Amino acid sequence: MNLNHRLMIAIVKRGASRDIIAAAKKAGADGATVLYAEGIGRNEKTTFFGLPATHEKDVVFIAVDGEIEFAVADAVSDAGKLGISGHGLGFTIHLSQLLGVPHLNDREDDRKKMRGVEKMAEPKDFQLIVTIVNSGDSELVVKAASKAGAEGGTILNGRGTGVNEQKKFMNFSIDPEKDIVLTLVPTSFAEKVVDSIEQAVDLNAPGKGIAFLIDVENVFGVNHSSLNNC
Repeated sequence: MNLNHRLMIAIVKRGASRDIIAAAKKAGADGATVLYAEGIGRNEKTTFFGLPATHEKDVVFIAVDGEIEFAVADAVSDAGKLGISGHGLGFTIHLSQLLGVPHLNDREDDRKKMRGVEKMAEPKDFQLIVTIVNSGDSELVVKAASKAGAEGGTILNGRGTGVNEQKKFMNFSIDPEKDIVLTLVPTSFAEKVVDSIEQAVDLNAPGKGIAFLIDVENVFGVNHSSLNNC
C-alpha cells in the first residue's frame, strides 16, 4: 500500500545534486531542497597532516506523492549512481501531513483508513538516528556510532537555543551553533548505537543535546560499501 506523502532524502557527493534533482523532477517530483554537509565513514580519516579532512556531501530533500515514490527513487538512483561505493545512498520516510504542495495538501493520509482495524506494525529494516549536539561534538557521535557498528554519519550545521543555553551579548541573543548528525543503521542494532552515542556525549546532561530515531520506509542505493562512504 502506498501512503500519500513521503520525504525522500538522498546523501550524495558534493555537486551530484543537480543531476539528481533533474531526474527526480522528470519522474514527477515537484522540486527539492539541498543542504550542504560533511560525511565521515568508519574507515575515513578525519584529519590529513594534522588538518581537518572534510568529505563534502549534498543532502537532497524531495517531497513526493507515495504513488510515485519508487519511480522517483529509481530515477534518483540512476542519476546519482547510488549503490556504487562512494556515490551515496537514499531513503524515504512517511509524512503524516504535507504543506506547501497544493495538489497534495488536502489528500487524506491512507493510514487513517486503517483505524479500527487491528494490524501488527511491520518491523523496518533500517532506522535513521538524528543526533543534535553542540558544535564540535559531532566527531564524538560518529566515533561512538562506529564503535557500536554503524558505518558512518552525515553532519549538518545549524543553530539552536535550549532553556539552558540562553545567552546574550550587548543585548543581542546568541544562538549556539549545533551539529546535526544523520546515521542510517539496520534496526537490529539501532538501540546499541543509540546507547553508545548517549554515553559518549552524555546526552542526559543539561544542554548536551538530543537524539531520536525515525523509521525508514524504503532504502535505495545501499550496500555495505555505500553505507561506509556516506
